[in-house]
Amino acid sequence: MTDKDQVNRLFNQFKNKNVTVELRDNNQAEGKIIAIDNYLNIVIENENGIETLKGGNIVFVSLNE
Repeated sequence: MTDKDQVNRLFNQFKNKNVTVELRDNNQAEGKIIAIDNYLNIVIENENGIETLKGGNIVFVSLNE
């Protein structure tokens, strides 16, 4: 198994989970992760619809319980 496969597996654990995403501009986005890629680009679904977050703007992602 390559490092890339391990990273993909870790990222895929977040799919269909509710998260809070902290962004570089001190804003937060909350919602359910629909898609995530190796660059940490995230597509979330929230009350405003579908939102795409660029991986370079993300500081951290935390799971909501």
